Amino acid sequence: MNSEAAMVACIKLAALSQDRQQWLPRDKFLLLAGVAAVEAGARPVAEQCRTLVLSHNPQHLIGSHSSFAAALENPDFQAFVRQLSRFCSYEQAEHLLTQNNLSAGRPAEGISWDDYALLLLQRMDLREPA
Repeated sequence: MNSEAAMVACIKLAALSQDRQQWLPRDKFLLLAGVAAVEAGARPVAEQCRTLVLSHNPQHLIGSHSSFAAALENPDFQAFVRQLSRFCSYEQAEHLLTQNNLSAGRPAEGISWDDYALLLLQRMDLREPA
C-alpha cells in the first residue's frame, strides 16, 4: 500500500462523509488519513487532519497529544489506531470511492501528494458548518 494514496483516499472519503453530515465516519477517515500522512512524512497534512477532528470533537483522544506524530508514539493511541484500522483498509477505501464515482488516483502532474491532500482538506475546512 502506498501511504500517499491511502492518505488521499481517506481524505476524499472524509469529505464525502462530511457532505453527508456523517461526522463519526468523517473523523475516522481523517484519523486514518493522518496516520497515513505521518507514515508518508506529510506532517502538515496529519496536523490538518488532527485540527479538523478536534474542530468537531474537541475531547477526542488525539487532542491529548501535542501532534499527530506524538500521538502515534503513545501505546494507548497505537492500540486505538489498530482498532481504527479495522474500520477501513486501503482496498475498502478504493472500493468505496469507486462506488461513489470518485477517483482514488494520483494528483495532477506537477502537484505533490502533500499539496493535493492539503488542498482537499482546505476545501473540507471551508465547507464545515459553524
